[in-house]
Amino acid sequence: MEHALNERFFLVKKEKGIRKNVLCTMRLLAEKDVPSALDLHRKITLEIGDENIFCAEHTIEESILGKGFVIGIFDSDYLVAMRAISYGGKYMEEAQKDLQLHSSERDHIAVMDFCITEKAFRGNYVQHFTFLKAEEILYPERYHLHSTISPLNIFSLRNVLRSGFLIVDLKEKYGGYLRFILHKDIRTLPHIYTHEHIEVPLEDYDSHLALLSMGYYGYAIKGGYTGFSIVYGTKVAIRQTGERA
Repeated sequence: MEHALNERFFLVKKEKGIRKNVLCTMRLLAEKDVPSALDLHRKITLEIGDENIFCAEHTIEESILGKGFVIGIFDSDYLVAMRAISYGGKYMEEAQKDLQLHSSERDHIAVMDFCITEKAFRGNYVQHFTFLKAEEILYPERYHLHSTISPLNIFSLRNVLRSGFLIVDLKEKYGGYLRFILHKDIRTLPHIYTHEHIEVPLEDYDSHLALLSMGYYGYAIKGGYTGFSIVYGTKVAIRQTGERA
């Protein structure tokens, strides 16, 4: 899969009490960018304080070198944000199992690994527009998008759900760390009932598993004084006449 990307635009940079517009460049990372990518990954991981929220460092290098791709955003020559996507062998096998897809679909899967942004550039909707750019690069060859997100990573969970993903499972991954499994089929996104939805507190893992086993999909996250909840709905049934039930 050949990719080409080179775009320039202004982002707002907020630093030391000063807010200004900065001309940035978005392009695909190359082998020479691997050290900068790993440095940014380590920096954000330390800021968050949980090294298990994001993927392992070696997957970043693998994606840059051809088992996927990494979109980078630069302020001059300084990497300030990146989104990593992988479609290497073992990742596709795991994703296929997570999404319960037939083996014939394996070559149409892409794993949306993570998106991270320097603190000074947050608030520019980088997660959203880099996701749209990744979709543009992947489609139509790869249309099953797979993501795993820690229940503790509320910001990323909200952004991914807003981008059209659905929670399809909750399971232990990466050596025992709990992750929501999310799926987006670009071609045939299921229609979900939202009027008779069910809200489940984020920390009530048993209830999440129960609803998921009954065919519910998590499609949104709500926050309030008592904490955060996942909103669930069921897939719209189709009558024989072709009308939605």
